[in-house]
Amino acid sequence: MKQFFALAIFTFSLSAFSQGRNHAELPDAAEGDLSVKRSIPFDAAETPIWSEDFASGIPSTWLSTGQASGVANTSAHWVYRGTVTMPSNSVGSQGGYVGTRGPIASVTSSNGFIIYDSDFMDNAGISGNQGNGAAAAPHLGILTPPMIDLSAAPNVQLEFTEYYRRRQGTQVPTTAVSATYIDFSTDGGATWPHSVELNTHIGNNQETADNYLIQINASNFIGGEDSAMFRLRFDGRYYFWMVDDMQLVVPQFNRMVFTPYGEAGEIDMLFGSQSRYGHMSLAENRPLTFDANAYNFGINAQSNVRLEVDLIDPNGNVQMTVSDTTAFLNPGDTLSYNDLNTYSSPLLPAAIAGNHMVVYRVVTDSTIETHQDTLVMSMDLTQMGIDFGAYSSSLGTNTLGFDGSALAVQLQFEATGNEWLYGVEIGISSLTTGGIIEVSVFDTASFSGYTSGFDPNGILAYAQDSITSNDISTNLKYVDIASANGPVELTTQGVFVIVTLFSNNGADLIRIINDKTLKQFGQAKMMYKTDAARWYTGYSNSMTMNAPWIRADICPRNLAGATCALGVEDLALTMQLMPNPTKGSFVVDMPSAQGRKASMVIHDLFGRVMLESDYTMGDAIDLTSYASGMYMVYLVLDGEFNSMKLLVQ
Repeated sequence: MKQFFALAIFTFSLSAFSQGRNHAELPDAAEGDLSVKRSIPFDAAETPIWSEDFASGIPSTWLSTGQASGVANTSAHWVYRGTVTMPSNSVGSQGGYVGTRGPIASVTSSNGFIIYDSDFMDNAGISGNQGNGAAAAPHLGILTPPMIDLSAAPNVQLEFTEYYRRRQGTQVPTTAVSATYIDFSTDGGATWPHSVELNTHIGNNQETADNYLIQINASNFIGGEDSAMFRLRFDGRYYFWMVDDMQLVVPQFNRMVFTPYGEAGEIDMLFGSQSRYGHMSLAENRPLTFDANAYNFGINAQSNVRLEVDLIDPNGNVQMTVSDTTAFLNPGDTLSYNDLNTYSSPLLPAAIAGNHMVVYRVVTDSTIETHQDTLVMSMDLTQMGIDFGAYSSSLGTNTLGFDGSALAVQLQFEATGNEWLYGVEIGISSLTTGGIIEVSVFDTASFSGYTSGFDPNGILAYAQDSITSNDISTNLKYVDIASANGPVELTTQGVFVIVTLFSNNGADLIRIINDKTLKQFGQAKMMYKTDAARWYTGYSNSMTMNAPWIRADICPRNLAGATCALGVEDLALTMQLMPNPTKGSFVVDMPSAQGRKASMVIHDLFGRVMLESDYTMGDAIDLTSYASGMYMVYLVLDGEFNSMKLLVQ
């Protein structure tokens, strides 16, 4: 166990990557198409002690101070956005690098909020105008409410909603790392001995959700004090910090939450290899183990703390596993994955195509309502990838290089060994405008190092294709690997699937979707930057390159009687989807097989299983409820596996 001196927990927090030499620095505007995710406040029955929603501006009793470049400056203060201010509360940051970001989305943002707009202070809202604003960065902005008597409240929790974007690293003219703090005083502000640094999980040029809930258990700092104070402190350079709906409350007596621990995320799912698979083929189905980190955020100590995990198949059947050990946990202590795991009690998912739910719960003898989190793992006939289907961000030629930059994922075929490779599905950001994609598949043993790259003799498959408008509109690019002689046999247990990007020297833009659901480690994913002429495992202190949507369309030699060996004779069969494209229904047209029984699976290019059933050759399949786009149709007939693309208009 480890004592957290900060005693703070933040909703939807993500642990940071270590600052390793095989991580690159994240440049500006790396996530331009990222739709801000909303955080979900914890359910709580808390008793309010003090609150401020800024409906009437910053109260006159609050003390505001500001510095710019180390000198007091009245233009470097916190400011209020309200319905009659200029600009109003419909505007967030005014900085030159804010892009399309809006204001905070707090519960009471309609009546106003406060903001520290470091970006605007430094450049007056003009990109490239650094240092020429009313208050040149770096900045120090402190906002302090008046003293509060908490002598009757030995247990106290500070809560507020924020929207924060960070800039860190080397800037001109000086180095300044943007940081946000809450300081605490017990002597009316004479001294500030306790500080909690917030947003440590936010990397360079990254941001929180626009309604991110901060909750700090301040009992050890100001609980029971008659001269208690706290203050907001922004220290550094760029971008902004918006705050609203502040309150002091009495925390819950019994409350457990998941939390990052070291480099580990809040929860994890282990497959026996270094990759976490959000898309798993039925043939590669393997036993799973789980772990988590739990933090005692309540007033009471907790006994018999344990992790419970439900694995729910698409039919609703539940398997449950419980952590191997239980523990006692004092308030403010964390139980890490070293203790909270099911390593000796693996679960084998049911071999059923569809979405499998993984529900994590931290349970104690005292908690009335357990804290839980949920993952969704897609399992179907052929698809395998490390993403969980979340469109968290994107990256590509805008940050990695115009021509020749690349993203790669590692796939381990631990259950079957050899696989047949039919194609690769790639998630395409809506910001993509065109270009060419190359797909190369290498044996993992051919990786010679981050600067040496891959041994050309280790290549197993290659294909190239152009990005079309339909690819962009559907957010998916499918690259066929199968040649005229059928699919490619992967005679190895591990491969890197590499997607190389060519944007015609920047005339086009290619951005690949990235998933931040579950942290991937090591060489589970890699990226190639052309300016450095080397590979990296990701960005420092960021999950912007964590699980790119790169999914292999594979099949083993023997899956439920299907050989998957599509040779020349198989391809010569007159099996077609009719009509294709279709606006309502289709049939599998093969006169010689009319009326025969087959097995069919249809999934969209996001990996979601739309249909899994027996099929009588020649019967019509109704698609009127399907959205327009590309779908994959998989058919097993007489032991032969066939895959076909179907366009629904």
